[in-house]
Amino acid sequence: MDEKERKKQYTAEVFTAAMVMGLGLFVVMFLQYLLRDAGGVLSLLLSFATFAVVVAVLIIYGRRAAALCPPDPQRRPNGFTYGRAFGFSVLVSLLSGIVYGAGYFLLTEVIDPQFYGSTIDQVAQLYVSSGLMTAEQVQAAVALMHNLFVVILANMIAMLFQGGFVALFTSAIVRHRPNNFPQNPQGL
Repeated sequence: MDEKERKKQYTAEVFTAAMVMGLGLFVVMFLQYLLRDAGGVLSLLLSFATFAVVVAVLIIYGRRAAALCPPDPQRRPNGFTYGRAFGFSVLVSLLSGIVYGAGYFLLTEVIDPQFYGSTIDQVAQLYVSSGLMTAEQVQAAVALMHNLFVVILANMIAMLFQGGFVALFTSAIVRHRPNNFPQNPQGL
């Protein structure tokens, strides 16, 4: 495969991984919403499901990206290094924040705005009563939470940090180094 085709496939892997991660996180969030009164072990499992989605996507698609970046003496002498794997994972996490943020906005503004509105009001009252924010600051913050672009940007930043932290570990798993030792040196 030539370099142009490889880059095209690599870009497709980035966007596919971001879409899968964003949709997976939205499904987990929607299940948490539907089963919010279940409690017990199910709530605990759904709490870990978010982490599991992020780890699974970064490892599965990271390995697919590593397969697209074999060692090349001129372009990639060290193959798919830890740094490349980390960059791939951070980019996927950042882009998945767009899908996840849009899903979050859909859930909070279209599917059940009353439930989330009452939750936001309770939190706002806690901030005002504890003196962390004034009533005007709370009103401004609540107004921002109803803006699609602000929600998407906030989720992108959150996914950047969350995915970046997980990528510190998953990048070590998916990196692909060249084989510096031949299989059968000198006919042995």
